[in-house]
Amino acid sequence: MITSYNDTIAGIATAPGEAGVSIIRISGEQAISLVDSFFRPKNNKSVKELKNRYLTFGSIEKDGKTIDEALVCVMRKPNSFTAEDVAEIHCHGGMFLTQTVLELALQAGARLSNPGEFTQRAFLNGRIDLTQAEATNDIIRAKSIAGLELVVNQLKGKLYERISIIRDKISWVLSLVNAGIDFPEEDTVFTNFDEINSKLAEAEQELKKLIDSADTGIKIREGYHVVLAGQPNVGKSSLMNGLLEKSRAIVHSVPGTTRDTIEESFLIKGVPVSLIDTAGIHSTTDLIEKEGIKRAETAVKQADLILWVLDATDPDFDTPLPISTDTFIAPVLLILNKKDLMNQNIIDIPKPLQKFKHVLISALDEQDVRKLKNEIFEVITGKTGIFTEETMLTNLRQKISAEKALEALKTSKLTLSHREGEELLAVDLSQTLLALGEIVGETTPDDMLNQIFSEFCIGK
Repeated sequence: MITSYNDTIAGIATAPGEAGVSIIRISGEQAISLVDSFFRPKNNKSVKELKNRYLTFGSIEKDGKTIDEALVCVMRKPNSFTAEDVAEIHCHGGMFLTQTVLELALQAGARLSNPGEFTQRAFLNGRIDLTQAEATNDIIRAKSIAGLELVVNQLKGKLYERISIIRDKISWVLSLVNAGIDFPEEDTVFTNFDEINSKLAEAEQELKKLIDSADTGIKIREGYHVVLAGQPNVGKSSLMNGLLEKSRAIVHSVPGTTRDTIEESFLIKGVPVSLIDTAGIHSTTDLIEKEGIKRAETAVKQADLILWVLDATDPDFDTPLPISTDTFIAPVLLILNKKDLMNQNIIDIPKPLQKFKHVLISALDEQDVRKLKNEIFEVITGKTGIFTEETMLTNLRQKISAEKALEALKTSKLTLSHREGEELLAVDLSQTLLALGEIVGETTPDDMLNQIFSEFCIGK
């Protein structure tokens, strides 16, 4: 992404649209002098003379005329986010005005920043590691307090510290192995066999624990996908509205009202959940309904939890499910709905459905819906564990690199136990360190780095 380390970049750091304040961020060798060309401090000093990290009031000028009164903050290298000279302009938040101020910076010699380029410069300049860089983006997109706390810990460098502990153990072993290669007469490795084996076992245990945290970390960050599925007119949309505590999906007695997937986010005891309502799955010749059913089946296959809704008042509710349950990857919670229309609250669950945990509810009863939320939470925490770890892997990229490291570490342990030679052991240990380095960005390929930062917003 960055084509030159010597140029100066500018971008709008605040969200688009009208607001009280907009921030234009400028970073690079010429950042301060560029702002000096169009900002006039009220204290009659030049921008180059402004005190570091202080907001200074003044006016923005274009063609000799004042177009806004604004604040400017100068942050000199290396004590800035990018570790370069940085100037921030805090102007009024009109869309036209914000764009005009940005254009003044570009006309003065800055280049429009790429998405995530400020953070990428911070990473490349050693200001932060890659896990911290990803956390700066995740903190913007956090969906819950749990998610926010997780990425803040990552932003503080706690994930980097946890990985460093593992790397230090492996590096200690590798240094002994390299010594054994350089001084074979000393037999360094096998005279320290027990201690080396112990260090590798500790590293393996800690790495496994870190990998086990990944699924939880990803779910906290991205949300747990819960899919409402079942035949038409069983109350899926009513249940969605009840869980969301608002009228989001159209409810009607006519079957087939929902023809596409509808997705909304909400929290269950602080856990972010993406709730997806789907079209009723049944046999049909209607082309639009067929497409809706196809999308419903896709959603079911991608779900983390399936809420399979049945009409408890229907004498044929024991009809086999429209999708083969043998293909389900996610756990299924059977929802027997419309309890309010039943004469009794006892139901004989047909044998094919008895393998699923079931809940008898009315989607219109707030107490029943609260009970269902508790059941959903139990399934979530039963699969991913209670969120007790303060540092976790938070995306698939990190998990894949950690799994590569674990595989190489296991190979090194086998090499050691079989006494296959220091050279092979050194290769295996180096591969482990290489994979761990990918997590924090020290050995991450450039194309992967570009992909990561391209997902950031411009100005960040």
